[in-house]
Amino acid sequence: MNDIVTTFSNLLPGFWLTLRMAAASAGVGIPLGFLAGLLLTSHRRALRYPVIVLVEIFRGFPALLTLYLLYFGLERIVLIDMFTAVVIAFGVTAGAYSAEIFRAAITSVPRGQLEAAAALALPRARTVWSIVVPHVLRVAVPPIIGIVILVFQGTALAYAIGAKELLGSAFSTGIMTGSLFPQLIAASILYLLVTVALTGLERLAARRAARIAGTSTPMTRRALVIAET
Repeated sequence: MNDIVTTFSNLLPGFWLTLRMAAASAGVGIPLGFLAGLLLTSHRRALRYPVIVLVEIFRGFPALLTLYLLYFGLERIVLIDMFTAVVIAFGVTAGAYSAEIFRAAITSVPRGQLEAAAALALPRARTVWSIVVPHVLRVAVPPIIGIVILVFQGTALAYAIGAKELLGSAFSTGIMTGSLFPQLIAASILYLLVTVALTGLERLAARRAARIAGTSTPMTRRALVIAET
């Protein structure tokens, strides 16, 4: 029993770093995705086309490659630490993937509401805040939680640049103690616990969104179907 407690306690600093990395990356990526989703629905080509290019680039790059390019490439221009590199790399990747989710949610806003806002001569910012954002929060939250899950799991890639997050802590502790397998099992359990908790939130949000929309179809699937069209 003491060995189990010791194993998990050794991983707590790395686990805390993983949570911080995931939270900061999501905090960067989700607002970027929403902004990109707005621009993707713009009628101005000068705004829409550059965003399309950027979204496709960061969707096309593996997250690890983006991390390498940032960490090893930017060091020639400006000093950047591991945490910042991870947050930027996973943030822009999450933003690229969530952009299509937000675009689909924004384009599903009832046209009548937008026409009413135009008839009242509401400013664009007021229309977005009062009409678009509430609708997006109902539709896009479940799939966005799915993006957060991927970001959380993706932080394990930070081990490739020497970060001592959860996976890195498991490897370093296991090598030093000569018992790598128990450390990896403990890390797997911690990853699983957080993933299960987030998945539960995703399902609750999907059921709530389905009730609001008056349908039994989970919003996670509906949003993904919309995004593909």
